[in-house]
Amino acid sequence: MNGAERILKEMNTPEGQEKIKKWAEEYFAKENAKNIKIQEMLSNTDYIKWLDSFTVEHSNFSDDDWLYFPEKISKEDLEQVNNLHLMYHGIERYASKNYIYPTDCNFGNFYKVKLENTGFEIGMLVGQGTLFFCNRVQIENQKDFIDFNDILNNKENDNVTTIKNKLNELSNLVVSLYKSGVPLEAILITLDNTLTEINSQNDLGQAKVLKRK
Repeated sequence: MNGAERILKEMNTPEGQEKIKKWAEEYFAKENAKNIKIQEMLSNTDYIKWLDSFTVEHSNFSDDDWLYFPEKISKEDLEQVNNLHLMYHGIERYASKNYIYPTDCNFGNFYKVKLENTGFEIGMLVGQGTLFFCNRVQIENQKDFIDFNDILNNKENDNVTTIKNKLNELSNLVVSLYKSGVPLEAILITLDNTLTEINSQNDLGQAKVLKRK
């Protein structure tokens, strides 16, 4: 019996089922606590105002900068640093609902967020592990930034309904083409070629378009 077979056999025992149940309960409890914390962070300006204050001295930081030297900042600041990932995921959820996409960077991405006249790049990097970072930046173009007050008020972007309708039109067209006998491969190739052409235009200086993964 190999390792995989042994694990499957153990999972089918009463003890194994109990372990799975306990793991699932712990997992969903952690996810629920995480979601509650994110909601709290997005319901007021406490955290982003802390970022505003903290980045006056630490204009660029990541959540592992004080991993081995936690005594170099206060306990309260360290706790807030460790919560940066929650802010990132909260911004990500809001952005996704509003068809706002992050800016790519080496090994990750970031969102541009502002509060009043202060701008931040809040992002994630993936390598041997995952870390989250924040850069305090100047606001050169207001339109490049998500206004945190919009997140706070769960404001829907003006073009969300239009985008949804257009995407539904595209989806219906693809279904219609397939039902009329156009092979899926041909549809995919055409979409890929179209996106490649759009992205080649972007390289010449036009607006960014999300690339198909």
